[in-house]
Amino acid sequence: MSTTPTVAPWLWASVFGATLTATLGPAPLVRQQREARFAALLRAARAAPLYRERLRDARVETLDQLPALAPVDKVELMRRFDDWATDRAVTREAVERFLRRAHAADAFLDRYLVWTSSGTSGEPGIFVQDAHSLAVYEALDALRLRGPATRALPLPAWSAGHRFAFVSATGGPFAGAVAIERLRRMSAAWAWVAPAVHAFSVQTPLAELARQVQASQPSVLITYPSCAVALAQMQLDGALRLRLTEVWLGGEQLSDGQRALLRRAFGCALRNNYGASEFFTMACECAHGRLHLNEDWVVLEPVDRQLRPVRAGEPSHAVLLTHLANHVQPLLRYRLDDAVRFTGERCACGSALPVIDVQGRSSHTLVMHDARDRPVTLLPLALETAIEEGAHVTQFQLLATAADALELRFEPAVPDPEAAFRRAQAALSAFLAQHGLPAVRIAYSHEPPLRERASGKLCRVRIAPAATAP
Repeated sequence: MSTTPTVAPWLWASVFGATLTATLGPAPLVRQQREARFAALLRAARAAPLYRERLRDARVETLDQLPALAPVDKVELMRRFDDWATDRAVTREAVERFLRRAHAADAFLDRYLVWTSSGTSGEPGIFVQDAHSLAVYEALDALRLRGPATRALPLPAWSAGHRFAFVSATGGPFAGAVAIERLRRMSAAWAWVAPAVHAFSVQTPLAELARQVQASQPSVLITYPSCAVALAQMQLDGALRLRLTEVWLGGEQLSDGQRALLRRAFGCALRNNYGASEFFTMACECAHGRLHLNEDWVVLEPVDRQLRPVRAGEPSHAVLLTHLANHVQPLLRYRLDDAVRFTGERCACGSALPVIDVQGRSSHTLVMHDARDRPVTLLPLALETAIEEGAHVTQFQLLATAADALELRFEPAVPDPEAAFRRAQAALSAFLAQHGLPAVRIAYSHEPPLRERASGKLCRVRIAPAATAP
């Protein structure tokens, strides 16, 4: 078996200790950590031709000066891939040659982990992770994804007796699949103290997927919210008999309705996070159900369509991400098209880390037109809430097929979909009328919801592809 990248014990202990200190410490300590890490990132980034050009004329030395640096996006980084990495051996040709012959979680150049994004927001990206990044992701998952609700050090979760069922996209070297394969390999080397890890494809037909997951008898389920909800409905119907201690969720937005259904079905702790291929765990949910940005390791700037900063309490059109851990492929002010709101509130859990709401991808924010042809912006989260609360259903998809037309689809497991549609139509009509859109047409489709082809993710509110629009 090929080797997978490892993290030196001293590096892991250093990162773990610093992350634990920030988790428990005051806000001034986090600011000091951020500034020190940003200075180290700038020093590393100057070894990459792309950033050497960008930093030559920009007066950027501290985080306060970061807005002086021009943003980057995935298209530019993929186009200038060979100028992006600080390790000059990391080239587009070398990485693509490696991906063609390697297995997921193999070590690239004997020291890096490589994964790709699924391309749900356009062109797929290729991301190289160094040992420092891997140590940070592991510390965040251990201390924050699991830590706040356990009231104890989370290390026992990675001990003998636990069984993990990972249900996600497995048809390529995607971030989640590569990370779980790396965990599986490391677990195999320490079988007497490590958990059992089983991976399943989210593209498997639901009945067969349920059978496979049931056979693995997991104690922890890791998957997308939409997949977890489908399995939860089977659990409530008696077709599944999982005995879970935890459900870990990510990759999609988690709504209040989905959360309630999962708790009713599985009766266990839910661990939700917000992440991306670019930074695996940007925010973790605390015991009070609030997402806290891991700002000791990531900088997230909420911006509008013109990339200008937005105020606390307002949803962004996009965010600019600065990765404070990855020095082999620096990310400074990297654009992600996510609608994120910084609440500006302190959480009752006591954490000094900022509270954020993730309201969906801006590419799926709907813009309808009123009777005077004026655009009205509708956030995905608001539409999902209206349907969940009005129709008491979580397994649906709302497609915008025209500037004044919507189409509602349901998963096959939804009982009496015609009745569900009537309830949803009434709730949506009332919601739209409040926003000055009483004439928007709402149609019912017997077709199943559209999932992303590569990742299997379900976007519950989205603009219909041209081929599906009437």
